[in-house]
Amino acid sequence: MFIADGHCDATLRQFEAETPSFTEGMTITESSLREGQVNMQLFALFAPVYDERADLFDAVLRQVDHFYNLIVSNDQIEFAPCTPLTETSKTRAILALEGADGLQDDWMKWRLIKRLGVESVGLTWNESNALAAGCMEEQGHRLTNKGREVVTFLRNEGMIVDGAHLHDDSYFEAASLSDSFFVSHANSRTIHNHPRNLTEEQLQVIKDKNSLVGMTFFPKFINGSEEATFADLLRHIDHIAGSIGSDYVGFGSDFDGIPQSVSGLESPRGILNLIDYMQKHYKEDDVRKFAGENYRRSITNTLNATQTATTVNDLSQLSKIKRNCQRRCVHPLRV
Repeated sequence: MFIADGHCDATLRQFEAETPSFTEGMTITESSLREGQVNMQLFALFAPVYDERADLFDAVLRQVDHFYNLIVSNDQIEFAPCTPLTETSKTRAILALEGADGLQDDWMKWRLIKRLGVESVGLTWNESNALAAGCMEEQGHRLTNKGREVVTFLRNEGMIVDGAHLHDDSYFEAASLSDSFFVSHANSRTIHNHPRNLTEEQLQVIKDKNSLVGMTFFPKFINGSEEATFADLLRHIDHIAGSIGSDYVGFGSDFDGIPQSVSGLESPRGILNLIDYMQKHYKEDDVRKFAGENYRRSITNTLNATQTATTVNDLSQLSKIKRNCQRRCVHPLRV
């Protein structure tokens, strides 16, 4: 079974550690990925916006350095940007950027992270920046002019826009301007009302884009407490799969970025236990989709879209999705 996890903060933990490692001291390690039989792991580069003293782009580059020196250099890891996902004994690493505060609209920096192998970009963390509104802002807004330029760059470069952490209005516009769009780690706002979770309209965008949302294992986003069970997590999966279909759900653990996790899911090793539990509640085909096949399909679609986005059919579909998303933007534009 192909197993994929759409989000972790391992490189941030390495950046913060006195002695960076990929073998100990973290949740995501070479052994935990191997024992959990994880075939694809997305590694997020995070600019520590909560640290006023930090040079944000320097922090991103240092995490890239750890990614190459500690993770990619490991025999367990395969790093082959912009190529199809295959099921092997190794873990395919995908590099992502979570929050663009360290880049803003500096095109040299954007070209550099593309050349370094970044395939997915989230425009914000929880707060707003010069590009977009973050999900924790009470008064949100659509993308700024700079934000639209960045999304256009990402589209032209065949990169994926990650809607996690975006305020609702920025989310809809980012989706409307993107060829490839997904949400790496979030759950259902209907099941638990938290700004980091997705509304029904946001979930419909995932279906419109033929993409997916990765279920995060953070109890605070599952039920609002510090503890959660497999059953609690499955309530989100049940709802989303029932609302938009089983083709649009995956995993987005947020390991190494969360202080608590679902009981039994404290590391990638626990994913096999989750799959065993899911097999008692879902058809085998759906379990395979949730575990990783939906990610494999989504990545394949991204590769195909990069090659064919200029065809008449693709442009027509993009225009339809854009109109649907624009109708959902309710706050006035701020730049």
